[in-house]
Formats: sequence, C-alpha cells, structure tokens
Amino acid sequence: MTYSKYSILKLVSIIGLTFLVSGCNMFTPLKKPEIGPAGSPVETKPNPPISQRFESPPKELYDLEAAAGVIFQGINKKDWVQAERGIATLQTLWPKIRDLTGNKKGIKDADEALATLETDINKQSNSASYESLIKFMASISDVGKSYKLSPLSDIVAIGNTIRNVSFYVQEKNWDKAKAKTKELEGAWGQAKPSMEKVGILGEITKTHSAVKQLKDAVEAENKGAAEEQIANINESMGFIREYYHGK
Repeated sequence: MTYSKYSILKLVSIIGLTFLVSGCNMFTPLKKPEIGPAGSPVETKPNPPISQRFESPPKELYDLEAAAGVIFQGINKKDWVQAERGIATLQTLWPKIRDLTGNKKGIKDADEALATLETDINKQSNSASYESLIKFMASISDVGKSYKLSPLSDIVAIGNTIRNVSFYVQEKNWDKAKAKTKELEGAWGQAKPSMEKVGILGEITKTHSAVKQLKDAVEAENKGAAEEQIANINESMGFIREYYHGK
C-alpha cells in the first residue's frame, strides 16, 4: 500500500499539531488549589522585579535601629521618659518608612508590634515593653531581607540579640542570659561575612572578640564583665550601622 506525498504531509502536519497542543498544555501553569491536605494554601506574593531586589534600603531603616537602642536603654533602666522619647522618634520615622518600603514582607507584622509597643511603654510594663520591642525589630529585620545586597537585616538581627542578652544580664537571669548569648554567637557567625568590608573591618574584629568574651563573662555569671562586653559590642555595632547607613 502506498501513500501520496500529500497524504504523508497531511499526516505529519496532524502529528505535529497534536504535539504542539500537548506541549502548550504541558507548560501551562497549574491553577493554585483552593484546599490542600492541611487546609487552605498560604497566599504568597510574587517576587519583585530584578531591579527592586537589589536596591539599597532606605536610610531611615538604620535610623530605626538607632531609635530601638534608645528605647531599649529606657526600658532596661526603667527610664520611661527616655523610652517615650524613643517611641516618639519611631512614630516620626514609621510613616515615611512605610511609604518608602511599600508592602514588603514584615511591614504588616511591624505595624502590629509597634502598636503593642506603644501601649506597653505607656503602661510602663518592663517585660512586655522589652518583648514588644524585640518583636518589632525582628519584623524590621524581615523587611531588611528584601534588600539582598545590604547587611541591614543582619545588623538589626545582631542588635536584637544584644538587647536580649543585655536584658537578662540586667535581670541576673543567668539561664536565659546564657541561652541568648548562645543565640548571639550563632547569629554573629552567620551575619559577620555580610558586614565585612575594608572600611569597617576594625569594628568587625572588635565585635568578634567581644562576643567571645561576653560568652565567657555570662558563663561565669559575672555581671560587671558581661556589661563591659555588651558596651563594647554596642559601640562597635553602632559604628557598623553608621558605616552602612544609606548604602
């Protein structure tokens, strides 16, 4: 049995068209299911454009970390006038930061944490204010993760771990201070490479040394020595923050 050239071409065309249609279906994105084994799927935001992924963070986010230091010192010393002064700075900075950062991950959580922090400061609740501040700044660290080439997120995260250690050293709660110091050591080891630049290496080295000495002081339950190393880390991290401010 023989086939004409026309019949063969027609058959090839049909087969090709079939594969083309099948191929289109293969590469069509699947529709997101309404329900899964554990309930409704979490809503995810699309990745931002490439240009936005590598932009520099607003310098006001670094100012926020500085304001957190003012608030924390007020909380730690039960100086509520100072804490309220820091809150006033946050209230001034936050609307501008929201405008500059848009709807980045962490903003919504930061909004909620800031409202709680304001309430706790007004109530002069020491532990609650500390916890709210830590939660607020953890959200700011999440915001910082959107800026891929910036160490902002790490700087804020280290700031938060220092505040954790300092709070429990002040309270002489050595079990928690030791646990938080261990967290600091891990966080610093992870964050250190992102901060290392020629212009700030001296402060990086000082911080690295102070973190190790702080661990020894906390293990020995030596409040004076621990506070000395916290002060050293505090100063160096301030220099590091200012170095990257606006970069």
